[in-house]
Amino acid sequence: MSKIKLFISLFIIGAGLSACTRYLYIETAPQIKVEKSTKESDIMNDMIQPYRKELDEKMNIEVASSNANFVVNRPSSNLMNWMADVVFTNQTKNVKMSKPVFCLLNTGGIRSSIGIGPVYLGDLYKLMPFDNTIIWARLPIKELESIELYLLETGGEPISNITITNGVIQFNGFDKTETEDFWVITSDYLYNGGDHMDFFQKSIETVETNKLIRDVVIEEAKIQGQLINDENSRIK
Repeated sequence: MSKIKLFISLFIIGAGLSACTRYLYIETAPQIKVEKSTKESDIMNDMIQPYRKELDEKMNIEVASSNANFVVNRPSSNLMNWMADVVFTNQTKNVKMSKPVFCLLNTGGIRSSIGIGPVYLGDLYKLMPFDNTIIWARLPIKELESIELYLLETGGEPISNITITNGVIQFNGFDKTETEDFWVITSDYLYNGGDHMDFFQKSIETVETNKLIRDVVIEEAKIQGQLINDENSRIK
């Protein structure tokens, strides 16, 4: 068992012991001794402390820096752009794209913001606390309209390598009238119908990378050094 997992297990056990002490009611005359439970709780806290310290030290590692406040703001914002871009960049570095490819994530999956200054590992865990993995889904071109309608109804989601003007998607580098299908890089949560992205059920091919979005975010932040601040609106 890893130290972090051990820490979590001990924490849960410790919480249980604390709960036992907290909800102890004395309804009869005989005295009930609670010293044993209290001592066990103190011992558990002493056992947990080294792992808590190790976890805190790990989360306080600086991985990048930011010269702007990165926030979520529909229809498009610098944080939404950045999240979609790092996933798209990471996944297409060594890929020859013979068909249109773009990234589509969900605004609700971004759970924090990034402020000006050092960016710590803990900041990126707060940004993406879920263990969602990256999936490629190939869709027939007719499903593009379903995505356009969805983005119109939600007011905007994180996108990369496409722009949307007046509700119409434009591929970067491809004419959509000359292609029969396209690839979308997304999360397993969305692919499986999360946030009602039901159009993914029309996929004609999928590639499961088994790579965590959070790991990609951390990896690309380290590569950038200073987070790339793109405030251009991609949905107009």
